Amino acid sequence: MTWFPKFAALALLAAVPFLELPDYYMHVLILILIWGFVYTGWSLMGRFGLVSLGHGAFLGIGGYTVVLLWNYYGVTPWLGIPVALVLAGIVALIVGYPCFQFRIVGHYFALVTLALAEVVRLLIIAMRDHTGGSLGLTPERYGDGMSVYAFQFVEKDYFYGIVLVS
Repeated sequence: MTWFPKFAALALLAAVPFLELPDYYMHVLILILIWGFVYTGWSLMGRFGLVSLGHGAFLGIGGYTVVLLWNYYGVTPWLGIPVALVLAGIVALIVGYPCFQFRIVGHYFALVTLALAEVVRLLIIAMRDHTGGSLGLTPERYGDGMSVYAFQFVEKDYFYGIVLVS
């Protein structure tokens, strides 16, 4: 019977879009699911005895890569997401390989990843003509705002479903 609470929670989460909640509540639920996903990655690092404070850097690299490719080159997010994953993986290798070779663990690994997050933040702010700086960047609209090609949806239910499935 240990499967029942998990199944009930999943059924409740799947039923949320049918409750027709206001956009604000859907937005909060979407953020909760996204941060749950981030926490899962952070938790996996903890199982290896590593405290990583750089997850925000990888989120920033991924998000800005997709939006910059869309806004400046018209590359659909369906292609931009894999490019962003590869780019974040390359940055992870650039930072992770020396840490592995020099056996950097504990507090020092946390400081290296914190420094990575700060470098990415400063790069985003310094490149404000392209990234919007500290104000952020908004993807260009495609058509009437509802497009699977551009990964743009008017209603929050679509985003909720995407985050729930991932």
